Amino acid sequence: MWPGAVTDKARPNKTGAGEAAGYRLGLSYMFVATLFTSIAGIVLRLVEEADGWQVLFYRSSALVVTLVPFIAWRYGAGAGRAFLAIGRPGLVAAACLAGAFSLFIFALYETTVANVVFTIGLSPLLAALFAWMVLREALAPGTLAAMAASVAGIGLMVGDGLASGTLLGNALALGACVCYSAALVAMRKGRAVDMIPAVCLAGVLATLVSWLAAPDLGVSGRDLGLAATLGVVQLGFQYILVTAAIRHVPAAEVALIGRASLVLAPIWVWLGVGEVPSTLTLVGGAVVFAAITGHGVLALRRSRAALSRSGE
Repeated sequence: MWPGAVTDKARPNKTGAGEAAGYRLGLSYMFVATLFTSIAGIVLRLVEEADGWQVLFYRSSALVVTLVPFIAWRYGAGAGRAFLAIGRPGLVAAACLAGAFSLFIFALYETTVANVVFTIGLSPLLAALFAWMVLREALAPGTLAAMAASVAGIGLMVGDGLASGTLLGNALALGACVCYSAALVAMRKGRAVDMIPAVCLAGVLATLVSWLAAPDLGVSGRDLGLAATLGVVQLGFQYILVTAAIRHVPAAEVALIGRASLVLAPIWVWLGVGEVPSTLTLVGGAVVFAAITGHGVLALRRSRAALSRSGE
């Protein structure tokens, strides 16, 4: 689910002590990253007065402030070349991610956290469809079945939006999902290079857009701290941990673990602010979660089977 998870550094079939320790470390990185991913809804619900543009500005600028030192540490004097290396795919990915960052924030202002996260959870399947359209990558029958089930689940949540007056939020969440899925495909096209600079550039673009669109940037210290937490922890640390995890854990397994955030995010807002999703949202979300989790399990099995064959 993460832009960092675009290459598969799969562990060998027969691991030594070093590989096994690295795998365990990679798993711990992923579980922490998933926790970071899932806090977006509850943190935004704690914002008191800041509007969407203000939150987007401080969230995006905090992301940039987090990733720039990380990229400088990783590449040293070659940091500038790392940004140039992303090429056209990276620029497309950055633009799409900036759109996803923006639509995600405004979707959370218009509908429940459950509606947003379950809709965006469709992104791996939508990315597979886009990859078939753009990169001519084959669509497995299991992927098509998961897509059909997910569309049914999303349909239930859209119906709930029509009934509850949150249709705009559902539409914004779907837009964020489309943008995020397109970014994943662009990153896959440019997977030969590190795409963390593209994520940083997306933060720069979102910062500029929100700076121009916000009526003003004056917010309380509390709201500033919450928005910065979203940028540093929920986005910045998440991407850093995922890029570390992918060195030791197969990409299919990374994506499967990441889907736990679909369950955790609604739980945090339920426990923290008492936001209870409607019955239709829960049913539709359960269908989406089952579809993408089943798809992830199948992908993981295929990955391990291919790994076993390569080790023979």
